[in-house]
Amino acid sequence: MPRRGRSTTVGKFAKFHHDRRVSEIRVLGELLRREGQGEPGAAAQPPDVRGVSAVR
Repeated sequence: MPRRGRSTTVGKFAKFHHDRRVSEIRVLGELLRREGQGEPGAAAQPPDVRGVSAVR
């Protein structure tokens, strides 16, 4: 009967890559939460473009 799970070399590599993906997703989630906690509506408003149109 073949070995299965993390006792194999392939299983160890799979665990390593899975853990790294989970860590990256966690970091991205924290960044999104921080951005969302800023001023409400600040991100929804477009930047002031009056200065750009006055250059014409």
